[in-house]
Amino acid sequence: MKIQRSIVTATLFLGLFLTPSLAAGGPAGDAVDRFFDAYRSGSMENMLANYSDDAVFEDVNQRHRFEGTQQIAQLLGTLVAVHHEMDLKEKRRIVDGNTVVVEYDYVGTLNGAALGQSVGKTGCPDLDYVLPTTSWYEIKDGKIARQRDFIDLATYQELQQQLLSAGSGE
Repeated sequence: MKIQRSIVTATLFLGLFLTPSLAAGGPAGDAVDRFFDAYRSGSMENMLANYSDDAVFEDVNQRHRFEGTQQIAQLLGTLVAVHHEMDLKEKRRIVDGNTVVVEYDYVGTLNGAALGQSVGKTGCPDLDYVLPTTSWYEIKDGKIARQRDFIDLATYQELQQQLLSAGSGE
């Protein structure tokens, strides 16, 4: 009985190391890495190059949906325009076939003047932020076909409140 348990334990242990890891990158993970590198560069064109022509981007919490590269380009252009700095801090990742799930923090510095102008305020300070997010990526032919962001809505609303309470009305 004891020997049987040892054999089962050894088999399970070896199976964990000999089976391909769900955290391994592979082609799908590489596609997400390319997108993350482009995001960090702050280049809308480089980010957009990682999406398929008919890609869909959804921000589930805010109920935003963008379809196709034209709409996604508008989203990314706006995102870049309101940032001084953009980065991602990855916490964990799982890759299963063409699906990549990443838990990370969006981090950066928002341009207070640009954001203030969008809400009719002056004197808004720049805002450093950390926004916890989990994203699901569906990869086809080496490009992002679908991205679903699940942001921490409470943190997002706190950041929005900080922005709206700063500066003065025009």
